[in-house]
Amino acid sequence: MYYRKILIATDGSDSSIKSSRHGVKLAKSLGSDVLVLYVINDMAISRFIAALIRRGSTEEDLREKLKASAKKIVREVEKMGEASGVQVEPLIKEGDPASRILDTARIEGVDLILMGSHGEGGGISSKLIGSVAQKVLNWSDTPVMIVR
Repeated sequence: MYYRKILIATDGSDSSIKSSRHGVKLAKSLGSDVLVLYVINDMAISRFIAALIRRGSTEEDLREKLKASAKKIVREVEKMGEASGVQVEPLIKEGDPASRILDTARIEGVDLILMGSHGEGGGISSKLIGSVAQKVLNWSDTPVMIVR
């Protein structure tokens, strides 16, 4: 099977940085293009809104900070691509991470989804594999590579 277009899902965690490096190396060896996707988790935003309001910030302030952070994270993967001679297209979306990863894979016609085994979350429910990675594995019609 030939992977012409690889979707790398990242959240900036150590696991996703490692998987991004692996994805760029794989893309270089196969001559593939890369889409790097960061999803701003709507659930994370809703958890912080009340605290922000108490401190005098707004939801828009939080969204702008999250977008700036997301841009920085996808830019790091773009730099990995530039250093390796791999074409990397950045994408930033909002919503449920697993749903956005799956939607993007379908819409963009990717041949492989690559992501880390654990993201920025954690806890008992994600001891073996992260919940986002588990959902993507369970629901994807596209091949999925999980990097530990």
